[in-house]
Amino acid sequence: MRRSTRRTVAPGFTLIELLVVIAIIGVLIALLLPAVQKVREAANRSKCTNNLKQIGLAMHMYQDSFGKLPPGWLTSATVKPSPGWAWGTMILPYIEQQNLFDSLKPDLNIAAQQAPTVPANAASGLPTQVGLSVFTCPSDPGPFHPTNPLLQNFGNSNYVINRYVLGPDTNSVPANLSITQITDGSSNTIMAGERDTLRNIGGTALVRSSTTSASFEGRAGKGIGFPYPGTPPAPTGTGSNERLDFISAHPGGVNFVFADGSVHFIATSIAADPAADWATFPDPTPYQNYPLQNLIHPQDGYSNVGNF
Repeated sequence: MRRSTRRTVAPGFTLIELLVVIAIIGVLIALLLPAVQKVREAANRSKCTNNLKQIGLAMHMYQDSFGKLPPGWLTSATVKPSPGWAWGTMILPYIEQQNLFDSLKPDLNIAAQQAPTVPANAASGLPTQVGLSVFTCPSDPGPFHPTNPLLQNFGNSNYVINRYVLGPDTNSVPANLSITQITDGSSNTIMAGERDTLRNIGGTALVRSSTTSASFEGRAGKGIGFPYPGTPPAPTGTGSNERLDFISAHPGGVNFVFADGSVHFIATSIAADPAADWATFPDPTPYQNYPLQNLIHPQDGYSNVGNF
């Protein structure tokens, strides 16, 4: 006698049900992605803030040692304006980079203001090509890490200084101030800020590039957050002065460290002189009605810049 057997088929999803589930997952991903991106950006911005806090603290420690804030770049009468050691080199011992600082000797003597012997173009493997995390904003995924090909392949930096505070003057002579010389108040004066490599040319960490002074300093100009004209990554040169702008990869603004060591996020909407030009140094003062210029100039007499 034959025994009949029945196969039980496990219940499954129909094609329509699968498509519905996939559509729901897609909607959830679309809803969650902006939140994930916001969390990532918040973490990156926090890291960038910490970088600038370290830089500000290092500058104050430098002043404790030498009586002044570090010079914007260190050069000599025979080679100025380039080559020159940038401000980032001056603070290396205070950001736990003593070994890197020592590797630059005997070409560097800060105390004696010794003339630098920086190579005109950094060759592969030189200490001047290093990329340090403290000089790198994690929100900037640009291609210029660790070196900046637009600035002679020197080590890249996402941070540039306020030349009115750290110098040099128009004759390339060191003009770095002490905190007590900032008569507008250290809490009202920018010391350094950001520049990205997505819409601008970034900067250099240790050496002033002979290509442009934008390698180490930023300026107020018509405002912050103006992209370098042209298709990024933008070329260097003298035609587009927005390369001297402060600009970041953070949405809506730029991180700055002030002369008192505090870090502030300044919105790109901050009022600035629309007639100003990034190329003019020094630019005319006073700027009574323009908070950005007030924050840049350490001795213009306008310390009450309000909320920024």
